[in-house]
Amino acid sequence: MPVKVAVLGRGISGLAAAHFLSKAGHQVVSIDPEERPGGLIRSERIDGYLCETGPQALLNGPAETRALVAGAGLEARVVPASASARRRFIHTRGQLHPLPLHPVALARTRLLGWRGKLRLLREPFIRNQPADPDESVLAFGARRFGEETARALLAPAVIGIYAGDAAQLSARSALPRLWRFEQTHGSVVRGALAQRRAGGGFGRAISFPDGLQELARALDPPPGPRRIVARATRIARSGDGWRVELAGGLPAVEAAALVVAIPARAAAELLDPLAPAAAAGLRAIPTAPAAVVCLGFRDAAIGVDLRGYGFLVAREAATTTTAAAARTDAGRAPVLGCQYESSIFPGRAPAGAVLLRAILGGTFDPTIVDESDESITALTVADLRRLAGLSRAPDFVRIWRHREGIPQYLIGHAARVAGIDAALTQHPGLHLLGHALRGVGLNDCIAAAAALVSQIP
Repeated sequence: MPVKVAVLGRGISGLAAAHFLSKAGHQVVSIDPEERPGGLIRSERIDGYLCETGPQALLNGPAETRALVAGAGLEARVVPASASARRRFIHTRGQLHPLPLHPVALARTRLLGWRGKLRLLREPFIRNQPADPDESVLAFGARRFGEETARALLAPAVIGIYAGDAAQLSARSALPRLWRFEQTHGSVVRGALAQRRAGGGFGRAISFPDGLQELARALDPPPGPRRIVARATRIARSGDGWRVELAGGLPAVEAAALVVAIPARAAAELLDPLAPAAAAGLRAIPTAPAAVVCLGFRDAAIGVDLRGYGFLVAREAATTTTAAAARTDAGRAPVLGCQYESSIFPGRAPAGAVLLRAILGGTFDPTIVDESDESITALTVADLRRLAGLSRAPDFVRIWRHREGIPQYLIGHAARVAGIDAALTQHPGLHLLGHALRGVGLNDCIAAAAALVSQIP
């Protein structure tokens, strides 16, 4: 029988949960202090440039994502990434190298030496198992693919997702799909092939003409009793259900079930009186601050080969080098990666113009978000000159700082999440969503929200 559900938060987790629960017949009320929906999703058009200040694209492979886009009525608005955006690069050893996407490219790539390539080809036949199932991404990659491949390919990929260090992140939590391939098929390559034969996969990067904010707006309930713009100040048991008290003197909301889909620290504050162990678990999940820098150029003569999606910067773990010294070390850079926005999606820049989007900081330089706009701009431009051959200063610059940043799924993350889940079992009808738990990507958050429907009868 459908019940009334209160959903705290109108980021992608909260919006997707409200959508799927409504489709299942439940009466849903969304509660969030912000008028603008989307949480970290924010698309701003400034001077003709469309800047994504948070997440930059969706992948259309997962069925839950396709269902959400269709349910939002946006199938006809989907803009797939350009064909040239299949080209991606990794910067290492002083230059950009194309990411090999097929066997011939792998044979020719200079990202790996011949020994590294031969070791990679042996992956389907490797049978070794770790002594501890919760090993780092770097250790997992070295064991499955060889040390060279782990550092040259897997570690930069992790930077692109988590802005974090592959030597610190947990393979089973940060890259669960690859980890499960080994568990179920004994090999990452064999698991990937089996998934491909079954029709699964990540899919293609997509967005919308006005950016990802379109999806958030389409999912947002209309003004009225289904959408309350207010901050939740307290949650408490109310009979067999839940009571949400609101700031501003607004009447409390009573519901049979409660979904908390707000940032981890804010969720911990609400959970403290009820489930202190869950609150402590949330607070124990570290984050990597990041700065998003959008750079616009009036024409394409900027010295960069723009035929591609962009590049990631390979690096060693920054464990003994200070951030200041790292900037002068030829092996490091404040820029973690750069996306060629106007090459990926049409309409991201005025006609003939170019928009680049650089990400800085992460666990490698977490204090960069506290520096001035002038300092961040100078560091970004200097680094893009060194990394990609940028030949002139931008005509347009905007910077967004994410101080809470990207959750880091360190070794032990799975046990921490299990502890949070165990604490919540003492409170039937209380559910927790968010990118701090089971995947930092938009697709992960959408999948978790879709799975929630089966937990609310």
